[in-house]
Parts: sequence; C-alpha cells; structure tokens
Amino acid sequence: MAEIGIKDLKVAASRVIKEVEAGGSYVVTKRGRPAAVIVPVDDAEDLVLANADEYIRMRRRAREAYRRGRTTNLSRLA
Repeated sequence: MAEIGIKDLKVAASRVIKEVEAGGSYVVTKRGRPAAVIVPVDDAEDLVLANADEYIRMRRRAREAYRRGRTTNLSRLA
C-alpha cells in the first residue's frame, strides 16, 4: 500500500482517486504518521461487513461448531 502525505494528497487528489478506482490504495500520513487509509469502495464495504456485529457473531458460532465437529462437508451440499 502506497503512502502519501496530506500536502501531497491535496495536490494530487484527482490522480490518487483515479488510482484507487483502479484498485490501488493509500495510507495517508500526517507528519510522517499514518492517519487514514484510502481504499476502493468495494474493499471498504468488505471491511465494514467483516467487522459488523452480526457477522462477528456468525463467525464465532461457525468456529465453535467447527471446533465441536458440527460441520458439513461441502460435497454434501452440492
């Protein structure tokens, strides 16, 4: 992931957005320290969903079921 300072981002915002639309991503730094991340919308949606409370609960239930051997082989579902 490329880094860009806030001052440079102000100058190159259009170029950076085009690169992000094409799949790139940036860490925005402020005084040399990471302050923000610019990622494509699809990646941002995935990140939000992966950290949503309901999804986290589902993941924990699935891991517990797996630990207890309560899983189904994928070939049985097809």
